[in-house]
Amino acid sequence: MRKTKLIFTFLIAITLIVQGCKKSDNPDTGGSMDDMLVPDGFIFETSHDVQLTIQMPGSVDFKDLRSRFDVYSADPSLGGKFITAGSFDENGRFSGSLRLPTTLTEIYVVTIAGSVTVEIPENSFKEGGVIIDFGDNYGNFPPDSIEPGAKSSFTNVQTNTGKGFTSSNVIGNGDFETNDFGTIYYWSSAHPVDSRWYITQYTGSMEWYNDGGNHVMRTPYSEPGNRYYGGVSQMIEASPGDVISMSVDIKSMGNNNSMYSWLYIIPVNSSGNALSYYNLFYSKPSSSWTTKTLVATMPSGTAEVNILIWTNDYQSNASILVDNVVVTGPVTDSDGDGVDDDLDDYPNDASRAFNVYYPNETDWGTFAFEDLWPGKGDYDFNDLILDYQFKSVLNSSNGLVEFYTDYSVRAIGASLINGFAFMMPGDPANVTSVTGTNITEDYLSLDANGTEQGQTNTVVFLFDNAFNMIGSSGSTFINTKEDVDYVDPDTNQLHVLFNNAVVNAGSAPYNPFIVVDKTRGQEVHLAGGIPSALADQSLFGTWADDSDPATGKYYQTVNNLPWALDLPVKFEYPVEQVQIIDAYNYFRSWGESGGSIYPDWYENKSGYRNNSNIYSPPQ
Repeated sequence: MRKTKLIFTFLIAITLIVQGCKKSDNPDTGGSMDDMLVPDGFIFETSHDVQLTIQMPGSVDFKDLRSRFDVYSADPSLGGKFITAGSFDENGRFSGSLRLPTTLTEIYVVTIAGSVTVEIPENSFKEGGVIIDFGDNYGNFPPDSIEPGAKSSFTNVQTNTGKGFTSSNVIGNGDFETNDFGTIYYWSSAHPVDSRWYITQYTGSMEWYNDGGNHVMRTPYSEPGNRYYGGVSQMIEASPGDVISMSVDIKSMGNNNSMYSWLYIIPVNSSGNALSYYNLFYSKPSSSWTTKTLVATMPSGTAEVNILIWTNDYQSNASILVDNVVVTGPVTDSDGDGVDDDLDDYPNDASRAFNVYYPNETDWGTFAFEDLWPGKGDYDFNDLILDYQFKSVLNSSNGLVEFYTDYSVRAIGASLINGFAFMMPGDPANVTSVTGTNITEDYLSLDANGTEQGQTNTVVFLFDNAFNMIGSSGSTFINTKEDVDYVDPDTNQLHVLFNNAVVNAGSAPYNPFIVVDKTRGQEVHLAGGIPSALADQSLFGTWADDSDPATGKYYQTVNNLPWALDLPVKFEYPVEQVQIIDAYNYFRSWGESGGSIYPDWYENKSGYRNNSNIYSPPQ
């Protein structure tokens, strides 16, 4: 049996050399790529899974509410791109993983409790990932004139630079541009629901002020020895169970020592008695405008809510300024899925709630394959260039309902007929339908729902012949040689619909692979990619491959080089027969460092590229 296997392996190797990409008389010539010293365990990932945990404030009742969070690559007002969304469990908690580029060092997260920029630890799973805790920042003490240290230890450490989710503002004159204010003696003094602000007069604590053409409320710019405490209040109507969110812009002028401010949401009953004192403390406000957010579910007996900004200003020749108060009131949930209509991408469909994307809402990623496996490739990574973008639809419990994959074969630097698929966890029988595929050959067996037969996981083929997908099937080496006519790629869309939402679906782009030259068992995955149930495992450890299923090493050479790459951008690939290290000057450094340096090697930065070795479509 062993002699037969060796002969079989030898014949495969010879076939690969002769047929292969047909790029060179000696496809095993790896040049200086073979000299790379890549550390064991490095699998050439340009994206990684980052654990994300968000704890919402205990002041919000999540028994029926699911709400929403959004994740951006940066503050969207500064150009950050939307990546994903999700919801919270009945304890106001989310814990899951996100697939993010390794170049991304921080993310921007938006919730009803505020928005925050957080750093991504270098080893996110080892260090617990990204942890955002809005849950321990609130106090529940009445406004008073006691020193702050005696009143609450709760300090909001989040830096909120956006309003979070806002719809219609239920507060009147939230920007303080209208000079129409009432007065009350103390915060608890009766005042009507009339869309007006009422200034407490206990110490003359707030005044209307023109801040360079922008009208705000502030504490008086006091003389030495004067102390001011009090605030500005407005009453709104509310009912038990309403979720009230309040955000305020705050800054200081002058020395901010001994200056403190609070946001208050105070539900009161029909007799005017306070039922609770939800508050957020901000010590020593910054000299730059900073947005603070407070949110709470109104308790039983609520008839009205006192929206109060309270200040203690003990600093001479200084002032606390507040502006842009936004208050959102009762939510409307038309489909009853726990997600407010304003936050629900499908407000009239209880089975769907959020659209999420990979790599993000606007950008495409690229798969780049070598197809000579288990033989050695020429490392130009252009045998198949496949651009993609995933749009996944989640329900209010973060289950995957369906997804769409826009894809485009941009280049084929080969002569072999290759197919492309990806594998994701889950029973293939749970798939309702697969549409948008292109199956023309006879080497695949598919079930009626469009998934591949004989698989334990869900395997979906986008196409079985790449040449049919690029807009031309009359030639080889398409869009990899600049002296050959350019072919304008086609764009297609795959749609996969599930019978039941998949809770643990993994992360797009899942486990992509090609099938080489219509030989079903000859799969080529990303480094470390687990083969499907139909892969021919007798090929592992043959020719140039050093896969070892016992140790979990797959699709890497003895010096750990890969046969495929996944880029979270539209990758500008090398021209025909030019190794990737001769096109991208820091690919070697990235690989030999185990990804610790130059994780952005593929970007178009000064000195990063040898443009003469990168394919450029004709103008």
